[in-house]
Amino acid sequence: MGTNQSAAEIEPLLEPLTGQKIAALQVLGINSLKTLSPPLEALAGEVVTAADVVDRTLRVDTTSHVISFDLQRTGRVVLLESAEPYRFVAGANRPTVRLLMVDGTGLDLIEPAKTKRITVTITTRPA
Repeated sequence: MGTNQSAAEIEPLLEPLTGQKIAALQVLGINSLKTLSPPLEALAGEVVTAADVVDRTLRVDTTSHVISFDLQRTGRVVLLESAEPYRFVAGANRPTVRLLMVDGTGLDLIEPAKTKRITVTITTRPA
């Protein structure tokens, strides 16, 4: 896993998201999703208008929503050039979160331990 990623290391991984449409957000850590409204399905088709990182928190703005990912101490961001919905495979490490884009790219948020601490919060932008 290596050392923690700095904001400077994460920022370039977020740049390709701007202007892309979200296909799906998969929250695979059982305790990671901290909001139930709006539902994850509401993000499908949303266009990413901005993405940035401050300290260990990623923020992805879309047309109608704000998604915040708190990486906690050990979370890492991995850019996926070819991303598909996660399917359980015995022996494979499961990401805590997978963000899939319509163009086939995506991001995984991963952690070294089985206890998942990355959190995801989705809010609706005020009208």
